[in-house]
Amino acid sequence: MNEQIDAKYFDGQSSAPWKIKVLYDEVIDGVHLQIHEEDFLVWHLKDLRFEQHGEFIEIRNNNYSGAILRIQSIDFSKELQEAMKQSHRADIHKRLLNLGFSKIIAIAVGLLAVIVLAYFYVLPPVAEKSAVLLPESFDDKMGSVFMESFLDEVTIDSAKSKKLEEFAEELNLGNSKPLHFTVVESDDVNAFALPNGQIVVYTAILDGMDNSDQLVALLGHEASHVNNRHSIKMLCRNLAGYLVISLLFSDVNGIMTVLADNARQLQSLSYSRKFEEEADEQGLRILMNNNVNPNGMVHLFDQLDKESKFSIPKMLSTHPLTKERKTHMRKIISKSTYKIQPNSKLTSIFQSIQN
Repeated sequence: MNEQIDAKYFDGQSSAPWKIKVLYDEVIDGVHLQIHEEDFLVWHLKDLRFEQHGEFIEIRNNNYSGAILRIQSIDFSKELQEAMKQSHRADIHKRLLNLGFSKIIAIAVGLLAVIVLAYFYVLPPVAEKSAVLLPESFDDKMGSVFMESFLDEVTIDSAKSKKLEEFAEELNLGNSKPLHFTVVESDDVNAFALPNGQIVVYTAILDGMDNSDQLVALLGHEASHVNNRHSIKMLCRNLAGYLVISLLFSDVNGIMTVLADNARQLQSLSYSRKFEEEADEQGLRILMNNNVNPNGMVHLFDQLDKESKFSIPKMLSTHPLTKERKTHMRKIISKSTYKIQPNSKLTSIFQSIQN
């Protein structure tokens, strides 16, 4: 634009504006302000900031405190704003205002979609990894909080619990913390592990087993959940938003409070497919390391599958059984080298548990 534009110039000293001529000059990368016929100022773009008010644009210069240049020209405003953008003098806020309502709405919807996707697909794995920041002592506290209330609602079979402890003592379950075993009298086909190393097994699932291999498979699978802190990681995933914010602000007490309030979720916690596969594979390795027939894991799955035809075992709600998991186990077994060594003591204890 080579023509001069009429404008008003407030010098910041007098109340009345000056009527002047303004010309944008690409060579000097700025605007000429012709105040009188011979007198003029040069305002360089690098020193300017502006605001749009309808058809008017108000320009200020950082070197002239209080001075304001007011121009009423849509074409000049567009040219000057484009020049400001190219010289990176227009901030994001002003650029957004100049986009138009429809484009702003589109950007807002896009940002909202990104936030939603991040909440569901980014925060959970981040929170899961943040579980390493929680000390192992916290796992013990969580398990204890749950067990205190759980024991008031169930009947413990003390004799079978003692026998199950003896059974587990004959095995290397790959645990780094002490494991404790409790047998609960119930018709529910269920078993679960708590983060403090407590493994709870219901009598119904024990009664449905055919041999000790299945019990080793069950204990190996549940012990793997403990060894890998799956319960704590899943709770962190479920409480992702709060936990990430708490960790960022080092609010450890807040983390412990919210997790303790959710301790009741531990029994009904549904593990992710990744965690289930990890527990399956490590449980299978425990069978092999103890010279127990690894097909005990497949037979355990068969038992749960058979039970599900009559009623849905509670264990399947937290450990969903899929054909892919059984197929995966068979594939690993077929490619593995292992030794099966009969263990009469395990067999004897298993039989006493079922009696």
